[in-house]
Amino acid sequence: MIKSFIVGLALLSIGLPSLLAAPESPITIKLDLPLEIGRKQLLFGSIASVCEDDQSNFFVLDRLEQKVFRFSPNGRLLMKFGQKGQGPGDFQTPGQIVFTSQGELAVLEDLFYVSFLKPDGTFIRRLDLNGRLGLGYIGPDRFYGWIWRPEDQQQVMADSKNNVLRTFHAIAKDQFSVNLPDETGRAVMFNYSNDIYVPQFLYAHGGHLSAVGISDRYEIVLLDESGQVVTSIRRDLKPQRFSREEKKYLERELQEFAKSKGWPGRVARELGKKIPTFKNMISSIRISPENIFVFRFPPDITSQNSLLPVDVFTQKGDFVGTTELPDAPLFISERVMYFSRAEVDGNVYLVRQLYSFLP
Repeated sequence: MIKSFIVGLALLSIGLPSLLAAPESPITIKLDLPLEIGRKQLLFGSIASVCEDDQSNFFVLDRLEQKVFRFSPNGRLLMKFGQKGQGPGDFQTPGQIVFTSQGELAVLEDLFYVSFLKPDGTFIRRLDLNGRLGLGYIGPDRFYGWIWRPEDQQQVMADSKNNVLRTFHAIAKDQFSVNLPDETGRAVMFNYSNDIYVPQFLYAHGGHLSAVGISDRYEIVLLDESGQVVTSIRRDLKPQRFSREEKKYLERELQEFAKSKGWPGRVARELGKKIPTFKNMISSIRISPENIFVFRFPPDITSQNSLLPVDVFTQKGDFVGTTELPDAPLFISERVMYFSRAEVDGNVYLVRQLYSFLP
């Protein structure tokens, strides 16, 4: 029998000089028995994103199969729709799915396209945001993405006509790439981006709020559906220093990746010089109807069983406390967390668990 998983929250004080310390008030999160989907009758190619509608039905976006699966709250498959293609309702590189405040589904692709559909899969319209990558939904006429520039990657907000309305953070190319000659002597740019130490853009959406940030600093901006700043979240935490064992672990991982790509040996050595002294601050963000969950990196990245520290905030940006979870859920609703898990053979499946804050 699988027992309920109970997580204790140890409160920490806010280190911002302009704010008073958060009061001590222990909180506990309880995760109930898991509902597992995709281990037997139904198999997913991948699980890229999850959302819920206002009836607690949930939708699973399969990037590899280019499909959306709709389930009842008890996990019964109601329908599936979508296919690879360029026609109405087709997908190419779907990465995010959102149930909007207008009662529609928005499927956002890694490359350029945003498709709006009814919850039954009926196609409504599609936007072409050419040049905007890693798209996310902010509001009916506001979208998140990033763009390539000659010197860096730039985090942006655009409207439905593809106008850039605002820029956020940038990641310089020299933080994740080197230019070296290949076997023919031609100069080639080799990219390797490890999210533990190379800065990554952060984005999350839930209900009427979106979160935007970057992983190397604890500064998160919360936006409403019009793209206006509602509040910001900050914590004055010191970054974690890599241990000697963790550095060796990262160097081995980099060497294995370069070897799998057939890159010259010098590439791994040069990219290895870019491993810094400290880890990034934040790994991901999730937004529930009441809280903001900020996931940090584990204390020891070499351990297979390391838990992730999770800071919990109210939607007004007030710090509540810190807990640990085995991994970051794909989606958190008012009562449920959705996790993507993988079996030894590589098969991925969805885990749906009710959660609650205990007094």
